[in-house]
Amino acid sequence: MLKKTKLRFPGFVWIIALFFVLFFLLQLMNNRFELNDFKVYYLGMQNLIKGDAIYGIPFGLDSGFYKYSPFALIPFTVFYYFPFTLAAIIFYFLIATAIIIVLLKTFELLKQVFFFKTIRRSPILYLTTLILLNHFYRELHLGNVNLLLLLLYIFSLSKMLENKQYTAGIFMGIGLLFKLHFIVLLPVLLLFRKFKSSFFMLLTFFIGLFFPALFVGYEKNNDFLKNWMETMKMHNSSISNSADTIYAWVNKILSIGGMQQQGILFSLFILLLIGILFLWIIYKDKQAIPSHSEIQRFTLVYLLAIAIIPIITVTDSEHFLFSLPIVMLSLFVLFSKQNIPVLFKLIIIIAYIFYGGNWHDVWGHTISVFFTQNGFLGLGNMLLIGFVAGERFSAIYSK
Repeated sequence: MLKKTKLRFPGFVWIIALFFVLFFLLQLMNNRFELNDFKVYYLGMQNLIKGDAIYGIPFGLDSGFYKYSPFALIPFTVFYYFPFTLAAIIFYFLIATAIIIVLLKTFELLKQVFFFKTIRRSPILYLTTLILLNHFYRELHLGNVNLLLLLLYIFSLSKMLENKQYTAGIFMGIGLLFKLHFIVLLPVLLLFRKFKSSFFMLLTFFIGLFFPALFVGYEKNNDFLKNWMETMKMHNSSISNSADTIYAWVNKILSIGGMQQQGILFSLFILLLIGILFLWIIYKDKQAIPSHSEIQRFTLVYLLAIAIIPIITVTDSEHFLFSLPIVMLSLFVLFSKQNIPVLFKLIIIIAYIFYGGNWHDVWGHTISVFFTQNGFLGLGNMLLIGFVAGERFSAIYSK
């Protein structure tokens, strides 16, 4: 069972906090403080309280459609009497705080679970921040909830490792109401016999589905839920062509022989293959590594499942923040192992560049757009997942 540890705030915290403050001031000075994703939540919350429509309406931008459950707007009701600008400032610094806590919490969790006792904190934290800086920028500029959700699921993992499954399940259920994609964790929980967490996650989710009915009535809430299902269906209608998904990259390979595939059945088949591969790897891992490594095994599969979400669904680039723990874990591996082949080191460096290095001002417009349109962010994420999974399941961490 994982021991509970207190978060410590090294000099890194003050440096990155200063960066967030300066970035905030620059956004204000250049009239770039927009937080358009937060505007969707803010205006959607206003409509929810008034009983107006919340789906199918572009809140601000043409792409600013609300896509989550009605319940996900409930936490934003705290901003109801706040003007948008003040609410946006508060939310900006809430995201900034979440970034810092996620980095620190993830470092302590990985170090304790995988016994990286001699690794210094500063290099890992600074390099992780550098690799994810472009994603942090987008999250702060747009004002989305991805970092807050990642913090929620890192907290839930920590609680499960402390054997507090009820608390973990409740928080995972809340996260599921924001992004249904986290349902990928249910098979992981069941596979590792986390039945209490599974039950409370689903119970919290179903209670949350009907909770808004207390405010808007059963019929109105039922309409909201139907519209939510339709919105998700429309959002994922072109999933097999979405550039950063694994489906698009499989189609790139199939295109060599002119065998590209489309549709939901193709996507489900790929998901089934991924699931079977995971089950086979876990089975082989259990045979090769002693049972005292069960905590390590569960932690890794949990984090890999979260990191897979952006490449199996239609998402924006900031959703790749869910791979933050895998990025940090890959750095732990590089710092702790001396016998990693040069080819693997080269691959992981390329993965970092594809994943977090598409800085428009560095590459220029043409190359940056080429990376974006051809799914190199997704490819970088896949390489990171493959590197970490391969290193772990080849018994790199076995003691």
